[in-house]
Amino acid sequence: MIKGVFFDLYNTLIGYQPSREEMTQKLLSEMGYTTIEDNLYLPMNKADEYFYQQNAQSPISLREKAEQMAVWSHYYRIILEAIDIEASPELITNLIGRWKNLKWEMTLYQDVIPCLKNLKNRSLKIGLISNADKDMSELFNKTGLDAYLETVVISQDVGVTKPNPLIFQAALEKSGLAAKEVLYIGDQYQVDYIGAMNVGLNPILLDRRNCYIDLSDCRRITGLDELEYCIDNT
Repeated sequence: MIKGVFFDLYNTLIGYQPSREEMTQKLLSEMGYTTIEDNLYLPMNKADEYFYQQNAQSPISLREKAEQMAVWSHYYRIILEAIDIEASPELITNLIGRWKNLKWEMTLYQDVIPCLKNLKNRSLKIGLISNADKDMSELFNKTGLDAYLETVVISQDVGVTKPNPLIFQAALEKSGLAAKEVLYIGDQYQVDYIGAMNVGLNPILLDRRNCYIDLSDCRRITGLDELEYCIDNT
């Protein structure tokens, strides 16, 4: 019986406004490269997988600046090569520099609050497990998430990042729930889905942009409005 639902944060509950794809398309256009926003979904997802795997090995924010630059350079190389743009060092450096000057907001996806209200009405414990290297209380307060989250565990607090089992186990211990009693929803296959599955949670892959349609070995949804069905059929 499911007694709790835990979520990833970035690109699961909270997204960028404007979207990262929109901002990347705009930057490339300013530099003379034509691409379509929709064509950036898969490349950025692939680049995200690389970034999170690197972060799991050693937190990128704690690395030397040169090593951080190397990670971000490869990140953008993945994207550029996937859309058939020559990933020259000059272009990548320019792209990284322009990204630093962009301004955007972190906002909740439209399906988040209705989903959380429904979970709360069903008396299910709501938790969050996030790879974050700073205090998130201001963001939770601004978005209204703090009214729903009962268990919050971030990597800064436990010293490890997903998919390390310790961060999932810390959330279970804090909530008082057993792994089999918890659904875990995240947007990354390796970091979220496999990481949660290896600890015994019931993982669900949130694939808002249909980046994982070829996967046949995981439970996948495209929006949080599908979550109630998953709860009732777990």
